[in-house]
Amino acid sequence: MLLADNGSDWYISGAPAARWSDDDLRALARMTGRYLDVVRMGPLTTE
Repeated sequence: MLLADNGSDWYISGAPAARWSDDDLRALARMTGRYLDVVRMGPLTTE
């Protein structure tokens, strides 16, 4: 998952796919910031 600050609070978007369970997707809506960890900080490179 990638979380980007694009103006909306905790906005997650995606494309419809039959392999995703609607129940699992609804569970994502209950996530808060305390469930997330920063894995890497710093500039993005194409290396």
